[in-house]
Amino acid sequence: MKGSGILILALLLALAAALPFSGCKKKQPPAPAGEGESIRLDAAAEIENYKEILRKDPNNLQALIGIGNLYFDTNQDLLAIGNYRKALAMDPTNANVRTDMAVCYRRSGNPGQAVEELKKAISTTPRHAQSRYNLGVILIQDMHDVEGGIKAWEGLLENVPDYPYRDNLKAEIARLRSMPASGKQVYK
Repeated sequence: MKGSGILILALLLALAAALPFSGCKKKQPPAPAGEGESIRLDAAAEIENYKEILRKDPNNLQALIGIGNLYFDTNQDLLAIGNYRKALAMDPTNANVRTDMAVCYRRSGNPGQAVEELKKAISTTPRHAQSRYNLGVILIQDMHDVEGGIKAWEGLLENVPDYPYRDNLKAEIARLRSMPASGKQVYK
């Protein structure tokens, strides 16, 4: 790796530690995808309960979201995506479900689709902080688009004035801006 490549890698590792990626379920500082959530021991039983509800009522929105969340929590991303898609067909403006589905796309190796889902969440719910935050993380870490990620985070600060991690995010944006140019802008 050349000098600038090492610098970019160091930046991304520092960013991953400072501003981790997560789904919508936490009220605490976000945790990296796949970390910070313990898997419930009764998840298998809960999944079976939701399956039974859905056998009787395949259009039960809360059951689709509930089983999707259990699949999310147990890192069964493709199953979560399938249930989240069905839920979004009934409620396309649910930013929490769309954001969690984006996390599943990212974890399953499809950050481009994750970006598209986050853009949809933001277009229907502009003040949804987690969507804007996650968009920045994916653009920077997965798409190597530092400018696009900064723009996403600036949009978060502009649209969510009471964002609880505002000072940390401003500091990270300033740090990223002070580094040599490292990525073309893709996000619009």
